[in-house]
Amino acid sequence: MAASRDAARGTGGLTGRCRVPACAPPPFRQDRRLIRSMMMRTMPVLRFLVLLFTLVLPVMAEAQTAPAPAIPTPKIVVPTQPAAPEAAPVTSPEAAKALADILKDDTARAALIGELERLAQPATTGEATANGGEAAPPADATAAEPATPVVPLAREIGSVTQDLSRQVVDVVLKIGRGLGNLTRLVDGSAAINWEGVREQGVSLVILVVFAFATLTIARFIARWPLGAVERAAGDKPWTRRILWSGLALFIDWAVIGLAWFVTSAYAIAASGGGRIDLMQSLFIDAFVVIEFLKSCLAAVLQYRRPALKVFDLDPATARFWYLWLSRLIGFLGYGVLVAHPLVNQAIGFSVGIGFRLAVVLITLVGATVLVTLKRDEVRAGLYRLIEPVKSSVPRTALALLAHSWHIVVIVYLAVAFVLWVSRPFDAVDYMAWATVETVLAIALGGLADGLISHAISGGVRLPADVKKTLPLLEARLNMMVPMIFRAVRIVLVVVVVAVVLQSWGVVDLIAWFQSDGGTDAVGRILSAAIIVLIAGGIWLAASSWVEYRLNPSLGRITNARTRTLLSLFRNAFSIVLIIIAAMLTLSQLGVDIAPLIAGAGVVGLAVGFGSQKLVQDIITGAFIQFENAMNEGDTVTVAGLTGTVDRLTIRSVGIRDGDGVYHIIPFSSVTSVSNAMRGFAFASSTISVSYATDLEVAKSAMREAFDRLMDGPRGAVILEPLEMQGLVSFSAAGVAVKVRIKTLPGEQGATGRLYNELVKQVFDERGIQFSFP
Repeated sequence: MAASRDAARGTGGLTGRCRVPACAPPPFRQDRRLIRSMMMRTMPVLRFLVLLFTLVLPVMAEAQTAPAPAIPTPKIVVPTQPAAPEAAPVTSPEAAKALADILKDDTARAALIGELERLAQPATTGEATANGGEAAPPADATAAEPATPVVPLAREIGSVTQDLSRQVVDVVLKIGRGLGNLTRLVDGSAAINWEGVREQGVSLVILVVFAFATLTIARFIARWPLGAVERAAGDKPWTRRILWSGLALFIDWAVIGLAWFVTSAYAIAASGGGRIDLMQSLFIDAFVVIEFLKSCLAAVLQYRRPALKVFDLDPATARFWYLWLSRLIGFLGYGVLVAHPLVNQAIGFSVGIGFRLAVVLITLVGATVLVTLKRDEVRAGLYRLIEPVKSSVPRTALALLAHSWHIVVIVYLAVAFVLWVSRPFDAVDYMAWATVETVLAIALGGLADGLISHAISGGVRLPADVKKTLPLLEARLNMMVPMIFRAVRIVLVVVVVAVVLQSWGVVDLIAWFQSDGGTDAVGRILSAAIIVLIAGGIWLAASSWVEYRLNPSLGRITNARTRTLLSLFRNAFSIVLIIIAAMLTLSQLGVDIAPLIAGAGVVGLAVGFGSQKLVQDIITGAFIQFENAMNEGDTVTVAGLTGTVDRLTIRSVGIRDGDGVYHIIPFSSVTSVSNAMRGFAFASSTISVSYATDLEVAKSAMREAFDRLMDGPRGAVILEPLEMQGLVSFSAAGVAVKVRIKTLPGEQGATGRLYNELVKQVFDERGIQFSFP
């Protein structure tokens, strides 16, 4: 028994932590316990509302019974009487009595009318003289108009805040006056037309029973086609399920239309005069609207037909939301569209206004409590829905929406209620259009963002021949295109936010766009964007041209000097292009670049004094390039480091040594450059032999090793015959003989190493011993 109670409690609970077990109690028992649970949870809120109503009720009652506001008595000039001294401020009853006395007196009333007509005339620049003389001549029409005073920002903010506070107070007072009208039911000041209620109620109850009975029978008949649609949907993809769900919704609408037709025919036939009573007509209209809304809600949740559901919702969760949302829709719809006109006829319009306001307030509180109590469960479901989203921007936005969805819904409900109170005649149309425009803007923005994400997900792919000609072009495009689309995404978010703000009337962007300032701002932003795009295209073209000139796969031989100059050109051109594009962009955005250009000279002078090393780097690097001291790929010794030149800029050189370590050396640290790649090079080799070895035999073996070297592939890089330099040193172990081989620049290392191997091979063959320490 306890387990069944716990299961029933879990079924109707609003905390979102429990699941509905298979042995759930009947629906009416669930609903009863759910209502009890909601009442227990919402009791603090209800106590607060009762306390607030109790505190505000006397003020509202006083506002209802208070006399009209004081009307200041106009100053009436009567020539036959002396002017009365200025009286003290009068109270509201005194002002009303004085106004009544003036209206009773024909002379005073005529004087009051004349004074009001004089005040209604447009003001003139001159004033009449005291003795009734002619008015002073008007001021010169060509005189300059006074300048419009500049309103401080703080005053503007204060004015906006004051207007907002006034509107809030006005809405609160309207709510108070509306609810205060319900007190007439308590104090007995409202007379109830029980005869009219009985007459209208009996026929209306019969029509209600007939309408719902007709709808129930029609839906029972529609079970067969709806079952066929559900079976046809089966396990189809969600795109197919949308089509089948739409067909099921159409069938349900047809059932509602049939029920509407039969009910209307019954009402006409029962009236006897061929006309439907007003209350019956209001009920039929409310019946159709509410059932249509509930049908759309059922099509979204589909707790009765799980095979047609598009969203992956638990059946118990879908049933819970359908039951409670349909109850709120029915309570609000029938309460406002049917019960409110009935109260107007039976009691009075003032009580009807209070009744309608109470119905809307109860619906608002119920929806707010429902959203608040189920926020965790819905948040978890929304997180599951956004898991497949891979793009960072929409994923972040959806995650933020999922985390704060209940706040968004509560704010939306509050805004709808405030709009309905402040502008009851067009609030529904305004909210409907604003909501539709907001949903469309967000949906289209999300669709555009999805298309952008799909477009850049695979990157840019170029044809094979283009990649062969320009190997780095694809990498550069894959660097630039995501940046462009990222900027497009930012613009897309701004546009969506602007459309939403425009829809809700927060800002009037259309008027701003049509104004001179808006047109000028949009034009400047577009011009700046075009400048940035053109600069990016020029940089891409220049870099591709340099790459094309340096590409060895095209059969073009490029020397080191050309590679160095083209690399320096690319660096310098990029810097100049960035500066020019930045200046033009700032100029298009309305920034005066003349002070920037003038300040650049001052800043450059200050930098020149404060960064003399930087200036020395650039000047020294320029002279090194003018003298062609080193190029990319050269083997050089700079600042005590020996290695290959990997990269040259206008202020530094990058050298990679024999261990693969990359060194950056500023040109200000370069006092000399030793370049092993100019003209030719020497591969020197010193061979040590013992004192017992005949030197001529050793020299002969070394020449034979050179001959073998010339017969091999390295012979092509050797420029001259072997240069035998002879005995160069003595040591305790033996003597050293040195030779030198002249090679092409850069080939000396490999040639020397191969020559040493051949000397070892020949010495071993002839039995010549090397010296040992």
